[in-house]
Amino acid sequence: MSGLKPILTKVSDEEYKAIMDEASEALEKGVDEETYFNILRRAPISPEQADLLKKFGGIQDLIDAGLNLSRAVEAYGEKWLTE
Repeated sequence: MSGLKPILTKVSDEEYKAIMDEASEALEKGVDEETYFNILRRAPISPEQADLLKKFGGIQDLIDAGLNLSRAVEAYGEKWLTE
């Protein structure tokens, strides 16, 4: 993983639900788009989503976007980040 600094923060199912609830509440309150997406970025994306996005833009784009890739690495292993 030399040079790559992906976000790999593990999130429990309860924490994931809390993040989604917080994002929904923020959206209902009319927060700006940046605040809303900053909340969502704390939640890991699914392995399938991560793999699809990686195929289109590469791993560096996912890292630059600040996406939590912990579930993808759990599913595919750390080699997934560099292959």
